[in-house]
Amino acid sequence: ARPAAPPLRPGPSEERTAKMATKVQDLHYGSTVEIATKFGTHRGVVECADLDAGCVILDIGNKQLTLVSTYNIEKLTVIQAGGGPTRDERLEIDIKSIKVREHMAVEARQKEAAKIGIGVTAKAQSVFNKMIKMFPHSTRWEGKVICIIDDMRLGPPYTPECITGGKKNQLERVKRMVRSVSEMSA
Repeated sequence: ARPAAPPLRPGPSEERTAKMATKVQDLHYGSTVEIATKFGTHRGVVECADLDAGCVILDIGNKQLTLVSTYNIEKLTVIQAGGGPTRDERLEIDIKSIKVREHMAVEARQKEAAKIGIGVTAKAQSVFNKMIKMFPHSTRWEGKVICIIDDMRLGPPYTPECITGGKKNQLERVKRMVRSVSEMSA
């Protein structure tokens, strides 16, 4: 059997890391600090120190934040002690406003998705895109049929002759638009 290896003595870098870990424990919200790393020196107010994640966030002024890895800290100087390990005021999350924003975002995505025809040709989608630019609030898909101004319908093969309904002046305008898309795709 092999003899057990002697316990490892900490080397200079391990000792420095252990000392630095003790110093990093002193980082508290609101403390003004100067941190020297391999990459430069940072001075600011501690916004957050997450030792498990190994990072410190400093407010360096002018609404700018700097993220510093605790593993890269070579020297830490506390210029002015802060208020404690957390913010003085309680952070509250307004769930109601988050739900409203989520609902609005979902609604916006659904409106965008409704503009895409399912099982239609590229020409049909081009015609729809042209129609929705002209009539943004009254153009929609109903299956493979484009509904324009609620009373006009344009179905496959999406030519001017396929338009039904509508008033005469509206009908002529929509037919010209469909013709222009047909000419562009031909």
